Amino acid sequence: MDVTPPARPPGRPRLKEGPKKPPKKFRNVHVSFKKKQAVIDSFDEMGMAATLLKHFPHLRGPPLDTTRKKVYAWLKQSAHIKVKATNPRTSKHLCSRELGMATTLPKESEEQIAVWVHSMRKDGVPVTPQMIQIMALETAIDVGLDESAIVASWSWLEGFKRRFRLSLRTRTRQGEDTQGDGDAALATFSARVAQVVRVNDIDVIYNADQTGVNYEYLPTKTLNARGDNTVWIKCGGKSKDRATAMVMADSTGKKYPLFLVLKTPASKIKAVVQENLTFRQGFGKQLWKDVEPLQNRFQCRIYGNTTAWWNSLIGVGGLPSLLLY
Repeated sequence: MDVTPPARPPGRPRLKEGPKKPPKKFRNVHVSFKKKQAVIDSFDEMGMAATLLKHFPHLRGPPLDTTRKKVYAWLKQSAHIKVKATNPRTSKHLCSRELGMATTLPKESEEQIAVWVHSMRKDGVPVTPQMIQIMALETAIDVGLDESAIVASWSWLEGFKRRFRLSLRTRTRQGEDTQGDGDAALATFSARVAQVVRVNDIDVIYNADQTGVNYEYLPTKTLNARGDNTVWIKCGGKSKDRATAMVMADSTGKKYPLFLVLKTPASKIKAVVQENLTFRQGFGKQLWKDVEPLQNRFQCRIYGNTTAWWNSLIGVGGLPSLLLY
């Protein structure tokens, strides 16, 4: 009794109709610079016929005639081939394509962009891929190219980084805690809060979260020269200094109005400083004219000091007014 084999699954359907892609014929056969130099040396010693018989014995007819023409072309480039063949790094290469060949921007223009990147990184300023693309488009216009001639695509950016030995690096960070350390700290804090609530018979818990509005406003990744162990971004530690937001809620789920602390210079006169803290929440007379309407419009509390952080002077009257606001 014959057993019918199970049918093969149909598989994925073809998405394109028409004839299949023809197989490659491999007509253009490339050889390494080391092989080319060996052929040139043989030609100098024994001539063309013996050289073809020694290095290409498998060729007959038109392919052999084509190879003979290639050998004559190699003889015209003998100086270039010798340089490549004697270098261990390039002796096995099949062709030579110098960095920057067939690029839209001139080599000098790309070098100017690379110098700009290094100068920015020397000052500790992060350089993002978008900044490089904008610089490339502006440079193309400066050298007289049409706007449609270059798009500064991802592939161009990869080639630019390779030509000038740049890489996309992440800002160096130190002292990062593990997930286990975070879980242990959370469990300890939760137990301590529960004990305080139980001992003091607390009904409502207020949670105020102070955070920088510009937290990680600067990019965390930047183009940098390869090989550097430490990636510096200046002002990275000051990214919270411009404004601070105090977000507050309680254990019942009620959310309170936003509390903002902005950075503003203090007067050199003590009496004026005390007057600003008492009547204008730390702002001067002129600036208070702009701050007060914003405070009323967005239903929030806005304070100002020289550090843009919560301090004891704000804490004396800030939170009670926030709870009653």
